[in-house]
Amino acid sequence: MRSYLGTICSVDDSVGRVYEALKAAGQLENTLIVFATDNSFLLGEHGMIDKRTMNEESIRIPMLARYPKLFQPRIVSEQVLNIDLAPSILDICGAPPLAKVHGTSWKRLAQGDATGWRRSWCYEYNYEKEFPYTPNVRGVRTDEWKYMHSPHGDGGPDRYKAELYNIKADPLELRNLINDPASQAKLKELQVELARLQAACDGLPDKMPLDEGVKTALPEKSIRGV
Repeated sequence: MRSYLGTICSVDDSVGRVYEALKAAGQLENTLIVFATDNSFLLGEHGMIDKRTMNEESIRIPMLARYPKLFQPRIVSEQVLNIDLAPSILDICGAPPLAKVHGTSWKRLAQGDATGWRRSWCYEYNYEKEFPYTPNVRGVRTDEWKYMHSPHGDGGPDRYKAELYNIKADPLELRNLINDPASQAKLKELQVELARLQAACDGLPDKMPLDEGVKTALPEKSIRGV
């Protein structure tokens, strides 16, 4: 864990060096700086370690942007996704938008306009035998709720318990409401919303690998270091 955190600190230091270089070159105010990450990483939260789950510790990542010509410092509470990054950069640069993209430019969000912004989005992860600690995951997150489940990949019933959280009241996801009688209407609502979102992002029919469980396997040759 110390090595991991040391690596992350080195990234922060390197961003600082880029910032100072831009400042020294007189280009700081002319440069859009965006600081973001891949999925975050669980370091024992929920008894797990990985970055592929749909827990808040995994899906919540930093995204900071600096460009004083267009926006001043503010905290944006709306849900921004990594698929929004490319459309945003194109929009800020005045370039034509991409022909087909699922993301949305957050330029107006950064300027204080949140009108009509997304209130929900879907999460998908497909089991990889090289990283077997996370099964297939399908889920939906709204501003206040999260539902996630793990299809086995054979078309049969799920073999893992699904999860339902009121993340507004329970931000650490400590109380799974999947069997709570009072939450069944919300569960059905989120299941319908998940299907709608999957259809909207070309995710249906839903194809996924078979969950082969935890096993030892080398990564694919194309991503091995040696």
